[in-house]
Amino acid sequence: MSWPTQQDTKTAFETGLPPHHGIDHVVVVGAGLAGLGAAYELIKQGTRVTVLEASGHPGGRTRTIRAPFSDGLRSEAGAMTVTNQCDYTVHYLRETGLETEPSDLVGTDFSYYRGGVRIRPDTTADHASLLGLHPHEKDLSITEMVRRYVTEPNEEIGPELLSSAWSVSPRLLELDRRSVREVLHERGASAAAIGLIEPFFLEMRGGELGSASAMAWARYESGPRSLFDAGTKWNKIKGGTDMLARALAGKIADRIVYRAPVVRLAQDEHEAQVTFLDRNRLQTLSADRVIVTAPFSGMRRINLAAAGLSAEKHATMRRLRYASASRIALQMRRQFWPEQQLMLSTDGPVGTVRDATPRRPEGRKILECWFSGWSAQAVADMGEEERIDFTLAEIEPILPGAREHFELGTSVAWDNERHIEGAYILPELGHHDLMEHARRPEGRLHFAGEHTAYEPNGGSMNYALESGLRTVLELSAA
Repeated sequence: MSWPTQQDTKTAFETGLPPHHGIDHVVVVGAGLAGLGAAYELIKQGTRVTVLEASGHPGGRTRTIRAPFSDGLRSEAGAMTVTNQCDYTVHYLRETGLETEPSDLVGTDFSYYRGGVRIRPDTTADHASLLGLHPHEKDLSITEMVRRYVTEPNEEIGPELLSSAWSVSPRLLELDRRSVREVLHERGASAAAIGLIEPFFLEMRGGELGSASAMAWARYESGPRSLFDAGTKWNKIKGGTDMLARALAGKIADRIVYRAPVVRLAQDEHEAQVTFLDRNRLQTLSADRVIVTAPFSGMRRINLAAAGLSAEKHATMRRLRYASASRIALQMRRQFWPEQQLMLSTDGPVGTVRDATPRRPEGRKILECWFSGWSAQAVADMGEEERIDFTLAEIEPILPGAREHFELGTSVAWDNERHIEGAYILPELGHHDLMEHARRPEGRLHFAGEHTAYEPNGGSMNYALESGLRTVLELSAA
């Protein structure tokens, strides 16, 4: 049987999803955006749907932190941006009556903190020795480094990098066997230059360039989600990223069961069965189809002995890696730094420090501190108070006065989030071998979520919503 392609999904999205027949009940595992989107579309078609969510709230990794902050302040722990290219996200924002506003991640007063020195991007030549740049790099601007090491070499790979629908070619498969760091070194980039451009790689950041697939990176950096794409408009959801999940959940609220972690999946030729915990009692639902949107990292807690999954699916679940990311948000009594829109890339464990409230001219402020890779794993092993104290100690030399102005803080370590256990997929070497197996249906079980995307990278609300629509299309084709 042939399953929907990326173009099939886009066409159905634009012209209308076809009806499905012979399917009465669908269970959706997970109330992240993929699960909510799929459930919403199925319910509109008159299908009986039950959504089982392990936590007490919708959204998955679209999480806005509102407590324990004062004065209505908030911070983002997960997904943050919506671009003009995010067709599916924009559609559901309109469907739910939500608005966007310009993102805080662009137009920042961006600087580096290297070797104890604050360095603006336009002054790297003055600090070439401190940074360790090669002689041929010392007079290059950051934009010129990106052009030399990223943009121009990627343009030579071929038009497949820019195709609206993803398809692999021999040249891209060759890149999939090599790491981003290896490719950048071969293009002449020094370790220092890589360190300067890495903060702009978004989903590839955090010291993981040595294991990340150059294929996935090249596709990402050649498309509209790259920070260097001049035609991309970067926005955020007004009121907080979680507003979209809350709005979709509100439309299907009576179909969602919260605090209902799934512990077993099974199927035979007649039905699928989903066993879950309901207030410390085991309950089992029978369904014609099941849409599983839980991250593969979290699914390792589910018993799949009777799920009838292929060896390829099991292997993909074991191999697919999720990036480690932790975010610590610190409430400050007032702004004590000079930048209007602070954003610092550091060479310490705190990879990025930014003002999460740049449009608030006075009063309390929120500093977001981003950890990724090994440093995120380190703070994930700390308790909440230890994390905050450690973070304050790290940023005090960078932003003197942090301890004096600190009032309270909170954190999210995605590695520790039960039933999630990771931030977003990290496409490592050989990622293309996993992609088709990740999204392929297995009997009565269908799979959605950003880890099942058509594109070879994750971390996108748009990919999650696209995957939910794909599974609805699969039910029509089944």
